[in-house]
Amino acid sequence: MIKMNKLKKCRREIKFELSKAEYLVAKNRIALLLDCDKNAGKAAGKDGYFVRSIYFDDLRETAFTEKVNGVFDRRKFRIRTYNNDLGFIKLECKEKFNRWISKKSARIDEKACESLLNCDFPVSFANEEGVLKEFYFAAKESGLRPVIGVDYYREAFIYPASNLRITFDRQLRASCLSEFAIVKPKEKEEFSVPAYHNDSVVMEIKFDDFMPEIVRAVIPYETGKPLAISKYRMCMSIRKALKI
Repeated sequence: MIKMNKLKKCRREIKFELSKAEYLVAKNRIALLLDCDKNAGKAAGKDGYFVRSIYFDDLRETAFTEKVNGVFDRRKFRIRTYNNDLGFIKLECKEKFNRWISKKSARIDEKACESLLNCDFPVSFANEEGVLKEFYFAAKESGLRPVIGVDYYREAFIYPASNLRITFDRQLRASCLSEFAIVKPKEKEEFSVPAYHNDSVVMEIKFDDFMPEIVRAVIPYETGKPLAISKYRMCMSIRKALKI
């Protein structure tokens, strides 16, 4: 079980699954009141910026099973790239403590990325601090290996109060290969499958200590209650259904 460290920077995360119509209403409202994330927007196209995450799980698929069973305290590791930029690759650990989340990350180069995807874990990670060291020992102790690729386009908006960030994730796809690589979207269409068949969009709202009142003004009243949505779980379920 993962225990919450009070010294960690934790945030709240709320997720909604929107129809295309709800997404358009929410996005139009948010665009009037919040700023576009300039860091995300530098290389973003009309659909937002492309995110590719490759998730790791152990031989018992602990991360997947704990999510399915609703375990409050859990963690998962992933490699993430943006817009297929091989000069900016991150190894991340996302932890959840009941309703709170914490994310740790470290930059890695393309060579280290390829090693991790081949389950060749650099011994040098053991001498590092933070997520690199944590990943190395978790990989050695529980047999972490890459299990699923998760791809989507993201639009991001920010607001200073409580460090608010609202994102829309669209065109979610699951990459179900036995071997993983960081590849361009056009090169992967043949071996990835859509997670949704109805143009649904995942809206995520992240904030620090409190939810700013402005959020209530931008969420369509038809949206309903927040959901325990996990893109990792959705895409892993697809892989299992396809028996890959």
